[in-house]
Amino acid sequence: MDTVVLLSGTTRGDTLENLGRSLGRDFVSHGIKFIELSMRDEAHLIESIKLVNFEQVKLIFSWASMGMGLTVRRENGTYFDLWHELRIPFVTFHGDSPAYFFDRHVVKDSKFITLYGFAEHCELRKRLPLVRGPIDSCWPIIADDTPVDSLDLEAKRNGKILFLKNGKDPNELRRLWTNTLEPFPLQIIFELASYLENHLDECAGNQIDDLITKYFINCGYDLDHLLKLRLFLIAQLDDYIRAVKCTRMIEALLDLPVEIRGNNWSHVDFTGKKATYIDECDYVKSVGLIRNSLGLIDMSPNTVSRPHDRFVRACGAHTFCLTNEQQFLEELPNREHLSFRFDKESIQQRVAAALDHRAATVDMGIEVAEAYRKKHPSEELIVQMLKYASLAKLDNLRQRPHGSQDFFVWPPSSLQ
Repeated sequence: MDTVVLLSGTTRGDTLENLGRSLGRDFVSHGIKFIELSMRDEAHLIESIKLVNFEQVKLIFSWASMGMGLTVRRENGTYFDLWHELRIPFVTFHGDSPAYFFDRHVVKDSKFITLYGFAEHCELRKRLPLVRGPIDSCWPIIADDTPVDSLDLEAKRNGKILFLKNGKDPNELRRLWTNTLEPFPLQIIFELASYLENHLDECAGNQIDDLITKYFINCGYDLDHLLKLRLFLIAQLDDYIRAVKCTRMIEALLDLPVEIRGNNWSHVDFTGKKATYIDECDYVKSVGLIRNSLGLIDMSPNTVSRPHDRFVRACGAHTFCLTNEQQFLEELPNREHLSFRFDKESIQQRVAAALDHRAATVDMGIEVAEAYRKKHPSEELIVQMLKYASLAKLDNLRQRPHGSQDFFVWPPSSLQ
């Protein structure tokens, strides 16, 4: 039976592991066997691997390159790269910029297919070196899909609006830069950060690399061979702008009866405010919370091309999701009610409207979820993964396919 294998690890709140399982369930619904191999249990990992019939495995997949460099110990004490030996296509998903953990974004060879959840991150990666395999973007599919007739719609109409987000203090980042950078780099990062902070709703933050490159050209400095500096600045500024955005959102939400769940919000004072804060990050628990909520509040990771996982999780629960203005919303119904700008008035108006018109909010959530489901069904991503896997498999054959012509040398020995 055709099989796919998920390699899972450990991430905050088990978020990536559960997204992988959700995709695994979609494969099962399409008649493909799904196996999860957890790298948490190192003592039993090799035993679990030995139980898999890899002749039936169409592809292996993971998030953030987890397990791509897995080595196995031989009886003689030496080690070998398992996936190099098996030559099975390996698909890895990335939901973040390659500037953060660039080593995880290195594509070792053509067995490895890298899919980005945001076109902006995919474009940036293609500008960077060490690409020896396919790189593409994909449309996130519905996560934790729940039939609408299994939901208690009355409970949803009386439910809460949730903001599931870990925080970060932008002022702490500025202090960090001040304490660690020399005067000229500090001047550069402060100027760029201030520009981005004053243009939160514009496109500059969606591809920070463009802003950095233009800045250095205008200053007359050569950045072409300072790649590590470029990645440092992208990561720092991306992190900073996210911190600014989510802090502004929290400050706007304090006066509204919403529930905020996440870690690292100590820089915000919730005393005497209408908003409720719960210091918690738990994916499994949040599945039920989203299903029973009136709505979810989202914030993109400095992107506009594709939805964040919170949005597709809300769609899986047929739950209304309010997010910042983004390009992908243009293809969905009620888009004028789905987004806000990063200012207090806009955020409060949108959230207040959802609270004041609860029945309409629930109905919009159902309508948007169905529209996204039809526009980007699970088959779309599954077919994309399987097609890329078939191409990678052919590219990695050790000898020409049986019965093919014998008048050319394939595969070329110089490309092994």
